[in-house]
Amino acid sequence: MKQAKIDDGRMIAAHETAQRNPMRPPDSLPRDAGAALRVFWSHPSSLIIAGFVLLFGGWRIALGGFGWIDAAIALGVLAYFPVNEWLIHVVMLHFRPRRLFGRTIDFYLPKTHRRHHADPWNLAWVFIPRHVHLLVAPTVALLLWALWPWKEWVLSGVTAYLLLGLHYEWVHFLAHIPWCPDHAYYKRRVREHRYHHFRNENYWWGVSMGLGDRLFGTAPKVEDVGRSGTTHAVGTR
Repeated sequence: MKQAKIDDGRMIAAHETAQRNPMRPPDSLPRDAGAALRVFWSHPSSLIIAGFVLLFGGWRIALGGFGWIDAAIALGVLAYFPVNEWLIHVVMLHFRPRRLFGRTIDFYLPKTHRRHHADPWNLAWVFIPRHVHLLVAPTVALLLWALWPWKEWVLSGVTAYLLLGLHYEWVHFLAHIPWCPDHAYYKRRVREHRYHHFRNENYWWGVSMGLGDRLFGTAPKVEDVGRSGTTHAVGTR
């Protein structure tokens, strides 16, 4: 029987994983737009990212002097973002513990992501962990220190990236609640992310964007992909 490993190292059978991943979301989750917005904007991660957007975006506006380079940088960040989230999902979030010199190498971020897969309707594991946000300020400070003569362009790029990060949080949140905006784009993103959770976690790595999956060939037709043995059947709304 196929088995899956969860963060404490214990092996659980596929049928137990299926029980952990019921397709019917709990009644306590938001089921309309108002409730969804209230929950989303009450979470620290959403507020922290929005605060960074206001801080760095406000600083950029105060400096003035917008030009075509700012637009080109923002478009470049937009073009790169689907590859960025694909790589983070594959390399970091789905990192598997390794034995090295008799010790197990593992990290907190993939541990929390394994908890997220084991309990996908639990909003405690849906949002970006707060310790990740602690890296934002020093990273931006380092970029500004290294590229101070071009600080306006750095701030334009940082603000664009953070806005896309906030959108990522929103789309990922939508994939783990019963409500979704009546928009084809969001419905597709939610559907494909649920394929990742409930059909086969080796595909559909994109969350807020699907271009990374198209570039790297990880968005097949769902009927062509068998269930991985660590997920449960995909249902419909």
